[in-house]
Amino acid sequence: MEIQDAVEKILKVSPSVRVVSVCDLRGNLLFSARSKKVNLLVSKKQSMASLKAAAKDWKQRKKLMRTLGPCKYVVAEYDKVKRIVIPAGKNHILYITTTASLDHNKVVRKVRSFK
Repeated sequence: MEIQDAVEKILKVSPSVRVVSVCDLRGNLLFSARSKKVNLLVSKKQSMASLKAAAKDWKQRKKLMRTLGPCKYVVAEYDKVKRIVIPAGKNHILYITTTASLDHNKVVRKVRSFK
């Protein structure tokens, strides 16, 4: 599945999905899109810093894989949004933000079912 198609498909999972980004494990952004209804809450600089931190954290999690098994996803819940990080192959992550009220399991299950 092409990156852009995958991102668009994830945006359609729920109206509560705000932003979907794909990056490599160095935090280099490959593609990002947002729902047309979304007002951005953070600056581009803050967003990129968060993306780089998520990529760095994911690399650390990969080091625990041999002992704990592969990490399936990570959720950070804030008052206004949830941030979901899901692996996309061996060297990329999906970085998804949603409304805080959305059941993140719905998004995770749907994304993991995509081929």
